[in-house]
Amino acid sequence: MTETPQNTDYLTQLIEHPRMVSLTTGREGTPVLTINTPNKDGAKYRPRLWALEKNTGHTGRPYPLTAPDSEASVLTVTDEGTLYLSLGKDVDEADSESLKGVYRLPEQGEPELVFTYPGGIDSLVVREREQGTRYIFSAKAHRGSLEEQASTLDSRKKTGTSGVLYTEFPTRYWDHDLGTGVPALFVKDGDGEPRRIELPGGTRAQLSSFTVCPTGKLVAVSVETKERGIYQRSSVWLLDLDGGKEPQQIAAADGTHDYDPGSFNPGGTGLEILKVRRWQPGQSIKLNAHYYDLASANLTELSSDLDRWSSNLVWLTDTDYAFVTDHLGATAIFTGSIGGSETRALVDDGASYFSHLAYNRGQLVALKNSHQHSAYPVSIDPATGEVTRLAAPAQELRAPGRLERLTSTAEDGTQLTSFLALPESSDEKSDPLPLLVFAHGGPWGSWNSWSYRWNPWYFTQAGYAVVMPDPAISTGYGQQMIDRGGDDLGGTPYRDILQVVGEVADRPDIQADNVAFSGGSYGGFMTNWVAGQAGTRFKCYVTHASIWDYQAMYFVSDNGAWHEWKLSEGGEGDSISPRQFAANIAAPMLVIHGDKDYRVPIGQAHHLWADLQHHSPELGHKYLYFPDEGHWILKPGNSRLWYQVFGAWLAQHLGGQEFQAPELLG
Repeated sequence: MTETPQNTDYLTQLIEHPRMVSLTTGREGTPVLTINTPNKDGAKYRPRLWALEKNTGHTGRPYPLTAPDSEASVLTVTDEGTLYLSLGKDVDEADSESLKGVYRLPEQGEPELVFTYPGGIDSLVVREREQGTRYIFSAKAHRGSLEEQASTLDSRKKTGTSGVLYTEFPTRYWDHDLGTGVPALFVKDGDGEPRRIELPGGTRAQLSSFTVCPTGKLVAVSVETKERGIYQRSSVWLLDLDGGKEPQQIAAADGTHDYDPGSFNPGGTGLEILKVRRWQPGQSIKLNAHYYDLASANLTELSSDLDRWSSNLVWLTDTDYAFVTDHLGATAIFTGSIGGSETRALVDDGASYFSHLAYNRGQLVALKNSHQHSAYPVSIDPATGEVTRLAAPAQELRAPGRLERLTSTAEDGTQLTSFLALPESSDEKSDPLPLLVFAHGGPWGSWNSWSYRWNPWYFTQAGYAVVMPDPAISTGYGQQMIDRGGDDLGGTPYRDILQVVGEVADRPDIQADNVAFSGGSYGGFMTNWVAGQAGTRFKCYVTHASIWDYQAMYFVSDNGAWHEWKLSEGGEGDSISPRQFAANIAAPMLVIHGDKDYRVPIGQAHHLWADLQHHSPELGHKYLYFPDEGHWILKPGNSRLWYQVFGAWLAQHLGGQEFQAPELLG
């Protein structure tokens, strides 16, 4: 029998241990590390910024740039190394409560206010020019002048007015309402007033993202338009911020593809363009980086010899680049060259470097993590691939267990990778363990890195084995693996996972008949699907932020692509909704959902819960509801509760114990 999974010590570490969450740097200057820790009351995470070192040898001691209670957030670090940030406080002596500040941090002293904007800005790029400093930023634009915008926002706050009149889809995004105003691009030169840059593409075109050339004169913008009012289309335009040239469309969305701008190369002679093949019936998603040459207007695919999703390039020179991509259950860093014949693996060590790769003073810098440890900063030699750990103000959190990499063969002959997390003390002579299955989200994803939200080590500490399969539609195994599941979400991925689970359950160190199934988002869909298919094969289920009725969700999600994928000619309609098998569910389910989840809206959980109560209330289902969380459970206290309830559920159904609700549930 499994011991009661209190795991107090490890859970406290998991929630409270300093989290190194982002690394930002320019091509020169000092890398800036953001570390999150719970505030004094443990109610939320607060960020603190640190400089990693003081010299060019990457060997200096880290030192703090902001106070723990400043709630500082990095806006940008310029190529010269200057840090711009926002602070969690009102602007001193401001005429309006709505004015939010953009601050510059000098080499010595406190942050200096550079400018304010009513409601705050979203993203910022700063370019130093002979004519002075140029600030290019995105922010919400309202009717009238900036003074009128500030007055409107102040009046809404004072009078408690919350209503919003929308004219476009969507009205919300992931976990927040989009609110008043529209996304817009602004330029501010020196001490001058910000001026709005008009977007091409018509009155209904909206700003999606932007990138700026090194001189600050040209900006490439992703302009989003809609087909049939809901299907998002993204094209890339080149704008002259000095007004000397007319806008130029350099990558136009069509019936198959969308485009987004990546960064300009250091010389400003061209930029990366990300080409995205849209997910539609009979057509799985595909991502490829291209290079747009400003002089020739040619668009050239990059790293076409590599069967991976290449994107978010980091430019080493005007022609050479590096990027991170999912790779065989981990990530790898590759390098290539415009027009080059071969893409080379620079770092392929079974770790994860995803989303934080940058170039700084001749070295690549990144945050490195793995299944068995949280992130810490490193530098990487772009010539040799040598990885050097950088001094940091905190240590990473290490897993209290061991990991096995498993290989299985799918029924069509495809090789499948999965990972089995086990208690450190377990071996072939130990008593067999109950098994917990994690199905990953996405649906495009991989169990290839450390996770605070689905951390297997909390459960191994309680005496469970945790298997994490990468089935069809998983990333990092080539386009063929994506294609296997693109039109078959409830088919091939489901069979792949059951193949892996069957093989793991046959091991002598696993209790074959004592298995639970769980997952979030697409993994939650898979959990619901399995629950309706597998009878009593699994003792219980945990389904988080999950899809239950696709047909109902198409119209209420913030994601127009789902609407298009399912309702366009040839779509599957309702054929893969788990709800159609509600009456077949034969094992208890723990349903978890946040009310602010706008990607998989809360109605999916309410619908699932109602169906469970209608068909099988005698099974003892439970519903853990978070009124203030979105798709992810992020607040420290709520995250702790998530693990505690999950653990108590497993102790009941795999361990044979009475369910013990955490005290904070009342």
